[in-house]
Amino acid sequence: MAVRQASAARVERDLTAIAAGQRMAGAEPTQADMDAARAVLEHRITADEAVAQRFADIDRVHGISR
Repeated sequence: MAVRQASAARVERDLTAIAAGQRMAGAEPTQADMDAARAVLEHRITADEAVAQRFADIDRVHGISR
């Protein structure tokens, strides 16, 4: 089954909603957060891949090796 591409307008609306949700929760979304969200919304990566990338980034910053 083919993955249906989201329109650019839909992606922008969803990103606005994601940022609003983050702000209501008391956390300002970072550019990295929004870039990851855009990649998922545009079906370039899966949500699982986005989470794995973010954990890898955090590990690198803090010198954690697993």
